[in-house]
Amino acid sequence: MPISIRRSLYEWSAIVLLLSASTLGVVIFGTVRHWSAGLLMVLVFTGIALYLARPFFNRTQKDFRFPPGSLLFGVMILYTAALIPFAAVPYEAKVELLKIASYAGAYLAWTELGSRYKRWRFLLGIPLLVGTLIALYALVLHVQESTMVLTMERHEQYGMRASGTFMAPAHFGAYMGTMICLAITMALTPAAGAFLRTLSVYGLILFFPALFLSGSRSGWVGTMLGVPVILLLMAWRKSMRLFMVALIAFPLTAGAMLGALWFSSPMFQERVESAVKVEGTAAWRLIAWQDTLEMIKDKPVFGHGPGSYRWLYPPYQSWDGFRWLRYAHNEYLHLTAEYGLAGFAVMSLLILTILGRCLVLYRNAETDKDAFLIAGFTGALMAALGHAFFDFNLHVFSLVHLLVLFGGVAMAGFFTSGALKTRKLSLRIWAVPGVVLLIASLAAVIGSLQVGLSNAMTRLAQDKKERIDPATMRLTGEAGKLYERAMRIDQSNWVPFLELGNISRREAFWIRDPQERKRKVEEAMAYYKRAIERNPFDMNAVYGMGRCWYLLGDEELSLEYLQRAVRFWPTHTFYAKQLGLQLREMGRIEEALEAFERAARIAPGDRMIQINLRTLRRKLDRKAEHSEQSRQD
Repeated sequence: MPISIRRSLYEWSAIVLLLSASTLGVVIFGTVRHWSAGLLMVLVFTGIALYLARPFFNRTQKDFRFPPGSLLFGVMILYTAALIPFAAVPYEAKVELLKIASYAGAYLAWTELGSRYKRWRFLLGIPLLVGTLIALYALVLHVQESTMVLTMERHEQYGMRASGTFMAPAHFGAYMGTMICLAITMALTPAAGAFLRTLSVYGLILFFPALFLSGSRSGWVGTMLGVPVILLLMAWRKSMRLFMVALIAFPLTAGAMLGALWFSSPMFQERVESAVKVEGTAAWRLIAWQDTLEMIKDKPVFGHGPGSYRWLYPPYQSWDGFRWLRYAHNEYLHLTAEYGLAGFAVMSLLILTILGRCLVLYRNAETDKDAFLIAGFTGALMAALGHAFFDFNLHVFSLVHLLVLFGGVAMAGFFTSGALKTRKLSLRIWAVPGVVLLIASLAAVIGSLQVGLSNAMTRLAQDKKERIDPATMRLTGEAGKLYERAMRIDQSNWVPFLELGNISRREAFWIRDPQERKRKVEEAMAYYKRAIERNPFDMNAVYGMGRCWYLLGDEELSLEYLQRAVRFWPTHTFYAKQLGLQLREMGRIEEALEAFERAARIAPGDRMIQINLRTLRRKLDRKAEHSEQSRQD
C-alpha cells in the first residue's frame, strides 16, 4: 500500500475517533454522566495516541504544532493531577483530570489534522449536520408536545421547554448557541462551498426557534453575546465604516427583537420576569452563589479538589428545602471552589491567552477563510463564557469538545499560512517527550475504560428490579453481579461498594437466624466501610452503616451515624425523618419532636412528618398531664 494512502488511513482513523466526542456525545444526552464520558474518552484518547505516535511510524514527520494556550493547558493538567491526593473525593478528581487531558490532547490534534486541504469543511460540516438533525428533532417533539428525550422522559419541572437530545433545556440552549455561531460562520464564508453554506442557512432556520423554545435564559444571553462578536469582527474585516454601522445597528436590532418577543410570547415574559424579580431558579441560584463564596473562603488558595462540589455543598446550603446541587450554576465560582484561586488564575490566563491570540490572528489573517473561522470560534467561545455565568455548560463533555474542535480547526489554517509557527523537531528530540505522552495517553485509555465500564455497569444494575426470594431470604436478580463486576473493574469507584452494602443490609433485614443475620450485616458493613474510605461525604453509606448497627441491636451507635448524616446534610428530608423516627423508637420523645420540627421546615407539606408531630405532641401533653396529676396526688 502506498505511503500516502497509509498515512491518510492513519489520520482518518484518528479523526473518526476524535469526532466521536462532539458528534456522538451530543446524541447521548450531551455526555453528562461518567459512564458516557468514560466510554467516549476511550475513543478520544485512542485518537490522541494515534496522533502522538505519528513520528514513530513516519520518520519524515518533523513538524509539530502547539496552538495558543498549549503550555497553560499543560500547566492545568499538572495542577489537577497534583490536587488529586488532597481532593475531598480523589475518584472524582481523577475523572476531571481525564476530561481536561482529553480536551488538551484533542486541541493539539485538531490543529494538525485540520490543516489538510479543505478537510476543515468535513470536520466542521459533520457537527453542523448533526446539530441540524438534533434541532429538527427538538422542534418535532415540541410540536407533538412530547417530553421524551430519546428513550427517557424529561423531568417534569422543565415542562414543554425544548431540549433535543439533552435532558436539561439549558444544556440544549448552550448547544444551540454554539451551533448558531458555527452556522453563521459557515454561511458567511465563501470558501465553505455551496453545500455547506446552504446547510448552514437551513440550520439557522431551525437553530433560532429551537434555542428560543428551550427557554434557556443563559442560552439566550450567551448567543446574544457570541453572534454580535462574530458579525462585528467580520464587518471590521470589510471596512471600518461597516463596523461602525454594525456597532450601532446591533443594539437597536436586539432591542427591537426583545421587544417583539416580550409582547408576543408569554413564555418569554415569564422567563424574563422570574429572572428580574429573582424568583424560582433565579432565586436559588443567587443563594447557591452566596453559599459557594463561603466554600471558597474555607479553602481559597487551592480549593476543595476537582469534582468535589457536589459532595461538599450540603453543609453550606443556607436555605430550607432539599435540593442536591451538583454544580454551582456559575462556572467561575464552581472552578474557584474546586481549584482555588490558583486554579482560577491558570484557567483565566489560558482563556485570555486564547482570546488575545485570536484577535491578533484575525487582524493579521491573509485570507477571509482563516479570518472568518477564527472570528466564528471567538464568538462561540464568548457565547460559552457568557452562558457559564448562569449554568454549568463547561462541565458538559460534548459541548467542550465541540468548542475544542472549532478552535483547533480555526487555528490550523494559521499554521498553514505561517502566521503561527510550526516547530521542527527531530525524532531524537521528540523521542523522550513523545514516548512519555504516548504512554500517558494509553494509560488514560485504560483509566477511561475503567471509569466508563464501571459506571455503565453500575447504571445498568440500578435499573434492575430485585425482590426477596422467600425461600432463601436473598435478593434475586442480576444487580448484585453487575455491581461486583463494576467493583472489580474500578476499585476506586465507591458506588458499587455502597450498593452492595445496601443489598446485603436488605437481605439481613429478612433473615431470622441470629448468626446468619450477624454475618450478613457484617458483610454489609465491610462494603459500607470501603465506600466511606473512597468517599466520606456520601451520606448514603454513612446512613447504611448506621442501619447496620441498628440491626445488630446497638441503637446508640446507630443514632451516632444517623446524626452524623443529618449534621452534614441538615436539609436532606429523608435523613431528617429517619432521625425523628429512631429517636421516637428509643423513647426520646422531646428530641424526636425537635427532629420532626426541623424536618417540617424542610418539607412542610410532608404528611408523614405532620402525623408524627401530632402524635408526639399528644404524647408529651399526656406525659405533662400525668406528671401534673402525680404532683397533685
